[in-house]
Amino acid sequence: MKEKLLHEQKELQQRLAGHARREHGDFQANHPDYGRSEEENADEVADYIATTATTEAEEERLKNIQAALTRIEAGSYGVTDDGQLIPEKRLRANPAATTIVT
Repeated sequence: MKEKLLHEQKELQQRLAGHARREHGDFQANHPDYGRSEEENADEVADYIATTATTEAEEERLKNIQAALTRIEAGSYGVTDDGQLIPEKRLRANPAATTIVT
């Protein structure tokens, strides 16, 4: 699982670097600049909103992956907060999982 998490972490970091920048420890979506016309400005706003949503989702996933890697190092990976073992099938589907799905 560690290899899978490290691979996904690297991919997310690369994707984020392509459309966002680090600011005060968090990622912020880059603002596009297509021109000065009203239509270009409208396109900029629409694309910025979409990129912001993507950035937030990718950043949240990256944080979950980093937390999972920390749990691996601490020896608490694969266990919920209340001490239940997370099934291997769930961890294979989502290596950063912290809960059990019933």
